[in-house]
Amino acid sequence: MTTRKTALLISAMALLASAGWAEAKTVCYVTAADSHAYATPANKALEARAKELGIEVLGLSQNFDVQTGTEQLNTCIARKADGIILWPLDPQAYIPALARAQQANIPAILINSPMSDQAKPFIKSFTGPDVYEEGKMAADSLNTALKGEGSVIVIAGQAGNGTTIGRVGGFVDHLKELGSKIEVLDTVNADFDQQKALVASRDLITRFGDKINGVYANDDTMARGFIDAWKEANPGKPTPPIVGINGQKDAFESIKSGEMYSTIVQSPDEDGKLAINTMAEILDGKEVKDRIPIPLTVVTKQNVETTKPAF
Repeated sequence: MTTRKTALLISAMALLASAGWAEAKTVCYVTAADSHAYATPANKALEARAKELGIEVLGLSQNFDVQTGTEQLNTCIARKADGIILWPLDPQAYIPALARAQQANIPAILINSPMSDQAKPFIKSFTGPDVYEEGKMAADSLNTALKGEGSVIVIAGQAGNGTTIGRVGGFVDHLKELGSKIEVLDTVNADFDQQKALVASRDLITRFGDKINGVYANDDTMARGFIDAWKEANPGKPTPPIVGINGQKDAFESIKSGEMYSTIVQSPDEDGKLAINTMAEILDGKEVKDRIPIPLTVVTKQNVETTKPAF
């Protein structure tokens, strides 16, 4: 090859690199699950945006199993990924693997669910909803529906999960802050699963019956499980006020029909896009905030016709 051709080739390669045609970065994405009403659209949005950014995504699904997730983080490290996006299911279990990722100079961020403060030294950012604030918003909504008094049940997500802890904690704490006379009859875990919520709700309805003046479900999927159980046990009888989270289309229809009182909209599309956009900035050497939230909106009959469902 002539000296002139070599110089031209080097110049062309430099130009391509400066234009964004350098070797594609690989991000290891350890998601909560492949098949789930909220996680699935969040996953798709993240992967679609990554494609636009020229980032390769190695997608791994925990299927709501923490041990699987910790093993997958080790896989990410072994594969020498350029970055890690983790959807944590436990506040602490991933910390040793995140520490190993840091030692390997692999930046990591959290999507959707928080971890304990002990994880902060090992992550660059946490993107997603403020789950504690969602709990407070749910408390405000149910307190309004019940005029500050009554007995309610809480259908929580997965035990030990950061989202569950935040959404339940925010709810209980804010009721106290409000000076509400609302009493929580029981809190049960249904793992963000409609069928499990149906089974748990049957038991709650059998135990408490007419004492249930209201329901707080950690997501709309579990709220639907309670609605189905209530209809089985009390055909033709109106449901008590039910507050859910996520802003699903089904929840919007339930609000319109009077089966639910409210839901809190958080977009899975925004969740997924925000995480990969944040990781892209980190890979470009930019500084990012340690907490980047997505917007939240309470939807009731008053604004259900003018608000768009999250999914």
